[in-house]
Amino acid sequence: MVRVKICGITDLGDAQMCVEEGADALGFVVEHPQANPWNLNRVQAAELMRPIPPFVTRVAVVGGDASWILGIAEATTPHALQLHRDEPEEVVAEVARHLEGSGIRIIKALRIDPSADLPVSHWVELARRFVGAGADAILVDSVTADRPAGTGRAVAIDKARAVVESHARPSVLAGGLTPENVASVIGAVMPFAVDVISSVEDAGHRKVRERVRAFIHAAKMAP
Repeated sequence: MVRVKICGITDLGDAQMCVEEGADALGFVVEHPQANPWNLNRVQAAELMRPIPPFVTRVAVVGGDASWILGIAEATTPHALQLHRDEPEEVVAEVARHLEGSGIRIIKALRIDPSADLPVSHWVELARRFVGAGADAILVDSVTADRPAGTGRAVAIDKARAVVESHARPSVLAGGLTPENVASVIGAVMPFAVDVISSVEDAGHRKVRERVRAFIHAAKMAP
């Protein structure tokens, strides 16, 4: 059964609601260098993560150089770090080296611009290099010039499926997923997990229970 991460948590009530509805993981965007509506400082993120119950994965979504990322890890003690900018494989390797034995997993995002015409082979090779550098999972997401995540734009199925099939680590799919389309996309791509922000929240970037419930149900019932 596919796992579900609800990302962009900024409120304790939203976090608790997502847990009640069956989320497997919660994502907290922490001091990301690109402006976005979900950014928290590391103190805020640590306070929101602390009450999350056992067996729900806490993910710090970060971006930058290795020392910056490791500082956030130390301050927030997440279960996983999601490197969600344009970090090269050298940064992935350095973070992995420093975190060895800590139990903190590394998720490296492949941020695909839907308007760019890079071939599938480019993204497959990049995923393999990140896995070789120490990434424990690869996340496929869309990116636009004005937003690092939560774009609402889908990644081409052929690119997402090729990345999922290209390496032996778990793959997470994000980008343009909604309660209405998530089941069909899971059937086409077969990821380990799916990740959602914008389609389950209101205009004020608060999570909506009915949308969260519908998304999780559709994902868990997907063939």
